[in-house]
Amino acid sequence: MAKLPRMSIDSARASSEQRDSARDHGPSFVAANGIRLGYDTFGSPADPPLVLIMGLATQMIMWDEDFCRALAARGRYVVRFDNRDIGVSSRLVESRPPSMADILMTAVTRSPVRARYTLLDMAKDTLGLFDALGFRSAHVVGISMGGAIGQELAIHFPERVRTLTAIMSSTGDPKLPPPTMPAMRVLFARPKIGDRESYLRHFLKTWRTLTGNRFPFDEQRTRRQGEISYERGPNPAGAARQMLAIVASGNRRDALRLVKAPTLVIHGTNDPLVRFAAAPDLVRAIPGAKLLAIDGMGHTLPRPVWPQIVDAIAEHTRERDPSS
Repeated sequence: MAKLPRMSIDSARASSEQRDSARDHGPSFVAANGIRLGYDTFGSPADPPLVLIMGLATQMIMWDEDFCRALAARGRYVVRFDNRDIGVSSRLVESRPPSMADILMTAVTRSPVRARYTLLDMAKDTLGLFDALGFRSAHVVGISMGGAIGQELAIHFPERVRTLTAIMSSTGDPKLPPPTMPAMRVLFARPKIGDRESYLRHFLKTWRTLTGNRFPFDEQRTRRQGEISYERGPNPAGAARQMLAIVASGNRRDALRLVKAPTLVIHGTNDPLVRFAAAPDLVRAIPGAKLLAIDGMGHTLPRPVWPQIVDAIAEHTRERDPSS
């Protein structure tokens, strides 16, 4: 069986631009699990589907287009989407959304959680996207909270998950090391609502902090992503509800023994938010899971490591698509 040739990030971008030109007109939308999800696609629908699930309070555009094109160039039909309560997808409305202080107190004291939805509900949103796009099953790649949503899919809907790749994610075990103080501060800080420059300053500070100091911080690219995120519409209340969903969903460690999908765990050794100890813990919890540790990577996907990650995902997903 011949393997697909390796391609550089730049050549992948050039080879797939003709196939995803529809995105120039904005995202597409589907009804899923009673809400509306905005999504983009990259590559050919004839290829095996690979669905990217983004993390907490983060819009799908942080799956960089060049990264998505590189995956598509390896023979995958790549879909990225906005989770509920973020970006252009459906947003909940409530008179008193949870505050970050309330959530922190709930997590620390382990008080009863009253959440509007859980990570399992968000997993069902993803299944609704599968159904709307005609996917009986798909490869699932989730980052941070998205990795936890992917775990929920693999636990509760094993027949729908071909493979799982969990990037900088965890089991949810409260015994794991907490974020560093700088990461905690940017996680709970909030810019002034309606103030574009305040939003952009916070956006840059957040991603600079999460990148760490091993890889260069691409301020120009990140600022542009922040500008697009602001244009698509910040939603601090949605971010708080997503965080509460994480707290409400608790510890998946025991349930992860049920996962049948081949699982790849990717984690940076310098992650300030989801500390590296979470990676071997997740590998131990999922039967047969493999670990790719990336030296010095923080809680972001810096461009220099894209080829390594794309190669790993392409090889991992080939296990269930032997003809590709």
